[in-house]
Amino acid sequence: MKKTLVIIFLFAINSVFAQKDQLYVFDKDWKPVAIEKAVYLIHVQEISDSSWQWDYYNLYGPLLKTEHYKDKDGNILNGSAYYYNTKGLLDSSGNFINGKREGDFWKLSEDSLSWKFKYVYKNDSLVETIDMGKKDREDAKEDSIKKSKGIKEKERDEKESEFPGGDTGWARYLNKNLKYPDRAVNGNYEGIVSIVFIVDKEGNVIDPYVGKSVEYSLDNESLLIIKKSGKWIPAIQDGRKVKSYKLQPIQFKLQ
Repeated sequence: MKKTLVIIFLFAINSVFAQKDQLYVFDKDWKPVAIEKAVYLIHVQEISDSSWQWDYYNLYGPLLKTEHYKDKDGNILNGSAYYYNTKGLLDSSGNFINGKREGDFWKLSEDSLSWKFKYVYKNDSLVETIDMGKKDREDAKEDSIKKSKGIKEKERDEKESEFPGGDTGWARYLNKNLKYPDRAVNGNYEGIVSIVFIVDKEGNVIDPYVGKSVEYSLDNESLLIIKKSGKWIPAIQDGRKVKSYKLQPIQFKLQ
């Protein structure tokens, strides 16, 4: 896609963006166009001096992909990247360094946020492929063999991370802070957005991203509600606080 962008100032959305955030709209061939003929939307935001996030959306539908670039013009992929299927469900993800694939890339199942394959890259070359489903089956078989032999696994003291106050506290937080975006109200958009993020050992929310997309304004509101949620209660494993991954659904339903 050619990175020639035309800013559409009169875009029909009431969100307030930082000065360095920009919205762009395109036709079906990804050519800049007036809003009346637009099919796609890109939201570009500056994360830091050397990191720019590009969110590619169907204009009135779910997310297509999110990529991080080293430059504001979107030429050099650098950082995390997320790709979505036609239903807005996360399909695959990975990391780039200076335009090259580096480290673990994940392929997810088509109907859930579970790992299917892991591809390991080094300097843009594939060095290993792991069938996660096969690995899970092998682990389950090994556990079954151990049980049949009377070998007991050491019971682990584990507790998932959670929002302060549990489900009740989370519901109270949403009731107080969640806003239904005007764009979604006017377009009659509703559904469940799922946000994936890390809760570190101190309870901080780290690296939230969309796991299940519905629509641009609903996704943004969901990310915002997670980013502003404050400290969570960290997960516990064997008596120690540990980093954990969370998948938090947020429902939007018009009355």
